[in-house]
Amino acid sequence: MMLMDDLQRAFSALLSIDLNVVDQQRVTGGCVSEACRVVTEDAEGQHQTWFAKSNRESFLSNFQAEADGLTRLAAVGVIKTPHPETVGVSSDQAWLIMKWIDQKPTGQNFFRDFGACLAEMHRCTSGTRIGLDRDNFLGAAKQINCSEDRWIDFVAENRLRFQLRRGVDQELIDGSLRRACERVITGLDQWLDGRVDITSLLHGDLWSGNYLCDFQGRPVLIDPAVYYGCREAEFGMLMLFGACPASFYDSYQQVFPMTAGWQRRVNVYVFYHLLNHLNLFGSSYHGQCQQMAEQILRA
Repeated sequence: MMLMDDLQRAFSALLSIDLNVVDQQRVTGGCVSEACRVVTEDAEGQHQTWFAKSNRESFLSNFQAEADGLTRLAAVGVIKTPHPETVGVSSDQAWLIMKWIDQKPTGQNFFRDFGACLAEMHRCTSGTRIGLDRDNFLGAAKQINCSEDRWIDFVAENRLRFQLRRGVDQELIDGSLRRACERVITGLDQWLDGRVDITSLLHGDLWSGNYLCDFQGRPVLIDPAVYYGCREAEFGMLMLFGACPASFYDSYQQVFPMTAGWQRRVNVYVFYHLLNHLNLFGSSYHGQCQQMAEQILRA
């Protein structure tokens, strides 16, 4: 649990306003950084509520990438995101401090509205750009965003082959899975056939733990791993963890329809996230990786 003295030093060092930390409460749910809800009081006695994350000092680049992603998503102006107030180092700890967003359980129309908003975000950022001008992080793992002329090449090199090399280096990928990975990579033109060439700004790590319902019932995106890519890739994590109800996909399709076969093609992106989980969390994901590779190859 964060100590009040550490929080006070961080707020005093990293924010330009003079605030006293008067309360804090641990926030659970993340597996990478420590997080808490912080209440401060200013010189006039006004209270403000914040969300603060901390980690070791070497984690600063992760927080900088997260803040950059939130800023890029906010600039689109379609889906709400928390504003990153400051990122920096205090007392040998890296910090990311944002304004707190009050939440409530998802209502009857939440997923309908969420699907429509996500589709509009993808639609109004659509173009031909692939990748990003910086690498970032998928959870605690580095995500490579080097630009490529072809989406197929981007997926092959920056997504699947990068994960394959990591898995082999860590001795988490055996010969059978390695051969299956290579077959998936060399056959991407076939597995991703039928997609539309346009790309969009993606959240990049969209699953049930990375969206919220604010107190007005609106969707809020958190913890992004943004880049420009085929929007079908956005649904990889949703299909893996915490798939949304049918109303979400129906409203998305009404605003910005995806072409037939997207549910089959999205398995390639599910595979990417499974490989990342194998590299992050170990051999318990090996079987799922093998099964997904074989499912793609059978398609």
